[in-house]
Amino acid sequence: MKSRIISAIIAGAAVAAGAFVGYKLATDSELRGRLTRSAKDVYQTSKKKVGDMTEDVAVRTAQMTKNPKINQDWVKNQWESICY
Repeated sequence: MKSRIISAIIAGAAVAAGAFVGYKLATDSELRGRLTRSAKDVYQTSKKKVGDMTEDVAVRTAQMTKNPKINQDWVKNQWESICY
């Protein structure tokens, strides 16, 4: 019985925290701007890292992370570099 009460309290706290975060994101444009800029910076940094990779490194990284987008981005970057 105690574990159900504790579980209900934890679930209620999680819902309240989620509602608070959602409210802050919906009403605070400065916070949204900072998060958007941070996401863009992370994307640009990872895109630059992909551009600096050799083909072998790109293939191994894609295999290790099981993320084929790494190879796709690398190939796209190679085509862009020769202006095609």
